[in-house]
Amino acid sequence: MALVQRDENDFHALREAQMMVDTCQDFADHLILAEYLPHCCSVAYINIRTLEQVAWCVELSCVGYRIVAYDFDMVADDVANCDTIYETAHQLLAGISPLYGEKYGFGREPLKTSKE
Repeated sequence: MALVQRDENDFHALREAQMMVDTCQDFADHLILAEYLPHCCSVAYINIRTLEQVAWCVELSCVGYRIVAYDFDMVADDVANCDTIYETAHQLLAGISPLYGEKYGFGREPLKTSKE
């Protein structure tokens, strides 16, 4: 299930982020749109608490999902330059939650980097 569209003209980050939240609720302990970070057509933020009880803030843009903080509603300086991009919601969840991969059988293969 790829929840990121590749055509930038058709991509709407907030709509895609809400779709991810709606369809992936069962795959995390807590999954909501970030409440205090700004969303727009090109970027949206998602708060995730994994099955292991680890908190993440994830940015969604037309290139994919990127971790931006290890807490809700934040963009942390030490994480903001993360160049790991997850193309799908399932790749993201498998990459940050080993229990997700075990429970739902998805592999832990993320990734492309923005440098590729």
